[in-house]
Amino acid sequence: MKEGADRIIQRVLDDAQARAESIKAEAAEKAEAIEAEANEKAKKKKDQIIEQARKSAAEQKSRIIGVAELEARKKLLTAKQEMIGKAFQKALDDLTGLDNREYLTVIRNLLLEMVDTGSEAVIFNEHDKARITDDFWQEVNKALADQGKKGELKLSEETRPIKGGFILQRGGLEMNCSFESLLMGKRDELEYEVAELLFK
Repeated sequence: MKEGADRIIQRVLDDAQARAESIKAEAAEKAEAIEAEANEKAKKKKDQIIEQARKSAAEQKSRIIGVAELEARKKLLTAKQEMIGKAFQKALDDLTGLDNREYLTVIRNLLLEMVDTGSEAVIFNEHDKARITDDFWQEVNKALADQGKKGELKLSEETRPIKGGFILQRGGLEMNCSFESLLMGKRDELEYEVAELLFK
């Protein structure tokens, strides 16, 4: 009887041992599967992070290059504007630096072009006022009369701080024909051509 009980106990123990081994094997298998899945997820996450970092770095690089290029274009444009400004300043200096004969020829032609009635007063700067002769006035007024205008242009007692050219005055109205004003008025029109010549 005791032998039968021992066998049953042994059988139960063997079954329990087998069951334990099976559970242990299953647990190990599941643990392995979980670890493999975790490793796969970790690898995917790592790859995503690396890819994201790569994209972020590329975007940042692109932004930095874009900002640098924009800054370079701004600096180039500023330099070009300065060069154009210097070209117009040089034109003004060249005009005001003409010798008396050439300068008066320019003033004469400008007066004939800009005078409306022929009875205006003409305002110069102090230096130019001193170089206008009576003969010059007579010649200009005769040319204005030949154009069908009054031919009564007169030199104003007043002077203005302009670099060159003149101001026409009639009644309360003034027309600024100073070289700086005329060049400024033509700048928009001529800037493209000047830029083409400077920056071919």
